[in-house]
Amino acid sequence: MLRAVIFAVWALVSLHACSLLPDYHSRSLTDAEQLVMAGEHGQLVLQWPEQRSERLALNNKRRFLAYAGQGELLIDLQQAQELQLRLNQQLLTLTATAQQQRIDISKLTRNGENRLELVSIKPANAQVQISIPYPTLRSDLTSYATAFSAVDQLIEQEIRQGFPGAVLVVVKDGVIIKHSAYGYAERYQADGTLLSQPRLMQTDTLFDIASNSKMYATNYALMRLVSEGKLDVTKPVQYYLPEYQGDGREQRTVSDLLYHTAGYAPEVHFFRPDNRHGPQFYSLNKADTEQLILTQVPFATERGTAAVYSDVDYMLLGMLIERLSGLSLDQYLRQQFYLPLGLSHTLFNPLQHGFSREQIAATELDGNSRGGRVSFPANRQGVIVGEVHDEKAFYSFQGVAGHAGLFSTAEELAVLMALSIQGGGYGWQQFFTPATLAQFVAPSPYDHRFGLGWRTAVQGDLDWHFGAYASDSAYGHTGWTGTATVIDPEQRLLVVLLTNKKHSPIVAEGDSYRFSGDSFETGRYGSILTLIYQALP
Repeated sequence: MLRAVIFAVWALVSLHACSLLPDYHSRSLTDAEQLVMAGEHGQLVLQWPEQRSERLALNNKRRFLAYAGQGELLIDLQQAQELQLRLNQQLLTLTATAQQQRIDISKLTRNGENRLELVSIKPANAQVQISIPYPTLRSDLTSYATAFSAVDQLIEQEIRQGFPGAVLVVVKDGVIIKHSAYGYAERYQADGTLLSQPRLMQTDTLFDIASNSKMYATNYALMRLVSEGKLDVTKPVQYYLPEYQGDGREQRTVSDLLYHTAGYAPEVHFFRPDNRHGPQFYSLNKADTEQLILTQVPFATERGTAAVYSDVDYMLLGMLIERLSGLSLDQYLRQQFYLPLGLSHTLFNPLQHGFSREQIAATELDGNSRGGRVSFPANRQGVIVGEVHDEKAFYSFQGVAGHAGLFSTAEELAVLMALSIQGGGYGWQQFFTPATLAQFVAPSPYDHRFGLGWRTAVQGDLDWHFGAYASDSAYGHTGWTGTATVIDPEQRLLVVLLTNKKHSPIVAEGDSYRFSGDSFETGRYGSILTLIYQALP
């Protein structure tokens, strides 16, 4: 909690642009800033001069990530009376007006790699500490105000044709350049007819992000645990969950679950007494559901034969996180990620935590009945708002599961995504290491479309998700309710497209059916993503 308070106070400190040439300006640190500086926080903490190599030109030089127009250094001069640094070829001279100083470097930073080196220090035997934070997102919605007109036109046209609604955030080089709401958070009644007073979509509307929960909840938790040395994904699942045994479970590794190669079928309908595995697999209780997964759910294929996307994999991973952390999944994420980042609208079961249905986008029109075509005893009735749509998460896990259940806004998801494009850090906090991130986003040896959980844009096989112009380094995920996220490190681009496309009438197709929202380009992602890339220089 102390860390959260420190970071909150730090965020309130106003930044003043200043020249960093010989007439640069600095000031003493506040108490909160001194506490930050005393800890190992931020992107870099340097003790200079250093002797890390016998090759002299390698010493006292570091690179760091920043974006043009933002950045700062915290410097503890200690015994130094004068310090000269070179930042991106510009010379900075500091004198001991105060021992601890914060230097605004926003006029000298550039997008991507920045370079800092020590030029001189007086007296020669003095040492200094230099701390550099990770970037944080800022907003500029005017520079690109007209650039996304083709995107706006497509979405608005489809709203007129019956698509429910969407919120779009685009981040380029650390700047939110697009943040728009379209259509309606709630447009239809349970019978599929239009509401007389539909509820407009807002930029801060909460969405059920469905399987994007796998990444920004479960994967993030796993990546933190790996970074802390508490989890090795190459170990058998049984190493962490001893009761996971029998029928070959002992051979399944954590990475098998992440690569979706453990051999599980896509899902088990625990919420239905007539599920295809038999009545013994019927469960409306989280503890009972977990016990079934640990000991009874059968494999559909042999281990490692093919990548078959399965919610069961991520149910197990959620359970693994709870076992390792000693906390429920939602508590762990709240403590380790969402609270420290100041994300107040990212959570499970929002109706149980002070949010009203008016703040949340609606999903299916009449419970999980597909317009009256599906019936089971536990089914809800009426338009679903504020409860996770996924039947397994809602009925069998009480809303908190490793595969689904997280709600968030587009802007808060963008903050979470910034952690990945920035190597695991944000501001003065590091949540996972760059090495762990690289391990998780690398294409799977079984199927290059997957990383460890992440979907990848390698070779363009998932253009329907990433669009035509995503780089091979891009990764992200989608969610069944109509959500898509794209992280493109090569382009320094983040895209959050949240829609409530399942909040739409059911259309009969012979003996089958579909949600009408699935037929629109907005809800099919790839066209919107392509237009976004086209809009950028």
